[in-house]
Amino acid sequence: MLSAAYDILAEQESPEPQPMQNVTTSVPDTTTVLPPHTRKCNQLSTGAILLADILPSLIVKMTAALWVHRVTHRIRVPIAILFATASFIIVACSVGIWMSLLGVACASFSSGLGELTFLGLTAFYHKNTVSSWSSGTGGAGLFGALSYAGLTATGLSPQHSILVMLVVPAVMTLSYYVILDHVTSPPSPCCVKAGDTTPLIEQPPNTSPEDDEDCVAEHEEGAVQAGKVHVKLMCLQERLKLILPLLKYMVPLFGVYVAEYYINQALFELIYFEHIWLTLAEQYRWYQVDYQMGVFISRSSVNVYHTKRIWVFPLLQVANAVFFTVEAYFLFVPHISIILIVVLFEGLMGGGAYVNCFYAIREEVAPEVREFSLAVASVSDSTGTCLAGFLSIPVHNYICSLPIPG
Repeated sequence: MLSAAYDILAEQESPEPQPMQNVTTSVPDTTTVLPPHTRKCNQLSTGAILLADILPSLIVKMTAALWVHRVTHRIRVPIAILFATASFIIVACSVGIWMSLLGVACASFSSGLGELTFLGLTAFYHKNTVSSWSSGTGGAGLFGALSYAGLTATGLSPQHSILVMLVVPAVMTLSYYVILDHVTSPPSPCCVKAGDTTPLIEQPPNTSPEDDEDCVAEHEEGAVQAGKVHVKLMCLQERLKLILPLLKYMVPLFGVYVAEYYINQALFELIYFEHIWLTLAEQYRWYQVDYQMGVFISRSSVNVYHTKRIWVFPLLQVANAVFFTVEAYFLFVPHISIILIVVLFEGLMGGGAYVNCFYAIREEVAPEVREFSLAVASVSDSTGTCLAGFLSIPVHNYICSLPIPG
């Protein structure tokens, strides 16, 4: 969705294609109608797409402590798949910006619910599952950006390219219901069935989590064993208390994502090169591919190298944000290859922060609260991305209104 953001906005803002338009993009060729030294950018920042892409996910994650223990994975997974399917269809059939944003919001809801569900599940498998999960999310970003750029480059319209991606929820269904090794519905961290010997356990039908007294009584029994993992029985107050110790992981990750998505959604569109082999829209798409390549590499690296100095990543990412802001303002970099190198480095920092953060939680947090901790920590990347979306819109609009220096 973020790779298609530029095309989504350009298509809705200019529904009537102009003559001589490149058929592989939906972006009007503005080079013949814009005055000299005028920047070529959408009237609405791609940050608007980012907000639609993150706000529903953020709401899901921030309210998780209230409901996650009451809704089994048997319910969560089908909902995530249905919303993912709806997102592609709605965006592809969109007749206005409001409809495009609705489709993106459906994708966001599916993503937030899916991340909350599957990241938490890694607590019940081998520790390498965290690195596999991280590598998978990095690969998903790369596959999404690369497939969209590749499909549009072959001549498919953005709408048809998005419809092709309906293969994603189909694969999600296959992987969960056919490939994943599980016997029963996965665990609830508050009220669980004692004596279950499988790695995944289900909420007993005679338990009412809404009854605080019942939950307190269950807590007094201590912890119950789920295979080799003990799941601590907690009420809302105890779950909230667990958040404070997680801040040492969440704050650096939050900082990385603010800088990262500020760059991607406020500045990528404003950094372009005239008279090269790529159009403006294609440059934006391949920036996204390049960024996702860096994310994939770093998210797949934790078994080779990992660090506990997570604070290094936000510092370097803020430095990247400063560089890209200056470049978007002055357009001083002489060649696109330099930008591509720095974009790759930006992706490496973002992916490195993500995988090292969750790997540290997986290793350092007590097993009985590990699922909850992993799920809660995922709020930090969503809140950082959300803030970046709000920040990117005014910055984009300000720089877009400026004349090109020189």
